[in-house]
Amino acid sequence: MDRRTFLKASAMSATATALSVSSFAPLVDAEENTDVKFDEVFDVIVVGSGIAGTTSAITAAEHGNKVLVVDKMNIFGGTSLVSGLNFSCVGSDEQKAQGIKDSPELMAEDMRKVSDDYGDPELALTVARTTERFYHFLKDRGIVFKQFKQLGGHSVARAVWAGGGAYVIRPLHDYIQKNLSDRLTMRKRCKVDDIVFKDGRAIGLKVRENYYFNFDDPEHDDETNKTGKVKYIGARKGIVFASGGYCRDKKLLGAESDILAGTNSDANPGARSGTLKMLMKHGAQAVNLSLFRLAYPIPTEDLMWGMLINPEGKRFVNEFGNRNTIGMTILKEKKKFDGKAPLLIYDQTGADNFHDKQRFTLSMEAKNGYEGTMYKLDTLEEVAKFFEYEPKILKKAVDDYNAAIDSGVDKEFGKDFTQMNGAALKKAPFYAMRLTPKCTYTPGGVRITKEAQMINSQTGELFEGLFAAGEVTGGVHGAMRLTACSMPDCGSFGLISGDNVSAMKPIDL
Repeated sequence: MDRRTFLKASAMSATATALSVSSFAPLVDAEENTDVKFDEVFDVIVVGSGIAGTTSAITAAEHGNKVLVVDKMNIFGGTSLVSGLNFSCVGSDEQKAQGIKDSPELMAEDMRKVSDDYGDPELALTVARTTERFYHFLKDRGIVFKQFKQLGGHSVARAVWAGGGAYVIRPLHDYIQKNLSDRLTMRKRCKVDDIVFKDGRAIGLKVRENYYFNFDDPEHDDETNKTGKVKYIGARKGIVFASGGYCRDKKLLGAESDILAGTNSDANPGARSGTLKMLMKHGAQAVNLSLFRLAYPIPTEDLMWGMLINPEGKRFVNEFGNRNTIGMTILKEKKKFDGKAPLLIYDQTGADNFHDKQRFTLSMEAKNGYEGTMYKLDTLEEVAKFFEYEPKILKKAVDDYNAAIDSGVDKEFGKDFTQMNGAALKKAPFYAMRLTPKCTYTPGGVRITKEAQMINSQTGELFEGLFAAGEVTGGVHGAMRLTACSMPDCGSFGLISGDNVSAMKPIDL
């Protein structure tokens, strides 16, 4: 299935109910029902409880609104809860303490350099300009940043880190309970099925409460899971969709690129395309669905210090290349070798060169997710034995690699050895791991403006009362998302959507 077929099928497969039909909906022929009786009414409804949704909800509540957060899963936090959440920020206290000169324009340009000029550069600049506000938003609500980092792809050091997603999401949810419980309600196991419109404005949601995600058959959950009790919830001001991406949706990923259907993911099991399809049914413009972002347990920028070899003991790629090019090449190699992943090896100098020592340490401590463990071995013979390579074959691969480094020219793959900073495979001990790319982020989603408003694909106009933030959106990052730029994207548009949904004139429901 190609993208055009997917878009058409998505719109046609989602049959509109009498209570939730938009005049904007492509390929959907029905009328609005203006006689909906809501079971509950709030000022603002936020769909999703990850960093984007949580930020938007807190912002809207602190503007004085009665807010409801709904999440279909049985645990709050979405993929944010298990993500590293490195945060690229312009103007942090850490930057200022070190006298680092930075600007939103420089950060946006760093993002553009890896985007292949897909997406909207104004959205990236909006993110960069909002990072300092988001930084103080987090600190003022109890988030403590533990490390300050210079990460690959960034012109200057600008990444702060709180210790991982749990160290951001949980304090924010604790803050809600302690300070906003009178006006911010959070409801798990509440799945959104549709949007209620009146006179072209989004005024509520059709949901199912007490819904149970089908962990036994997640691929078909959206199509076959009928659990939960239907309710209609009104929104006097508007609705913010912060429902995340679709990197667990192998059917959609495979429709864009067959080989992606074989990728794994550490994302939330509910990271699928059901909500995206529903929004598209109502006319939301989807962009960049054919793009993808592969990632690794260690930073892509730190692959360069090592050597990748396939199960036959042969190099097959430039380790200093594009993350998706490397990842797709690895997936093809795995397919050739019955699913067996290639081996990544570093020497001590290579390990010392890592940009992100925190993630290196997590891998060494077996705390870096599925297939994310790295092993320290004293000799190449031990590496060969541990990973079941013929010692002579492994030694030849290493000798050839070292000889190429000594010559200064990588005739096979064009790796720039001038950037290696002394790294080769000469200085024991050695560090090695099986390397498999994962799809942990999807750049595609609904198109938004700088004000976080959704755009109607049929008219090019804005949907009244509909906003979006975070990974459910597309167009911010383009072909590649720069390391540590998902967190500022989610936070910035979480703040912006919270502000702008609050500014909507309420309607009487």
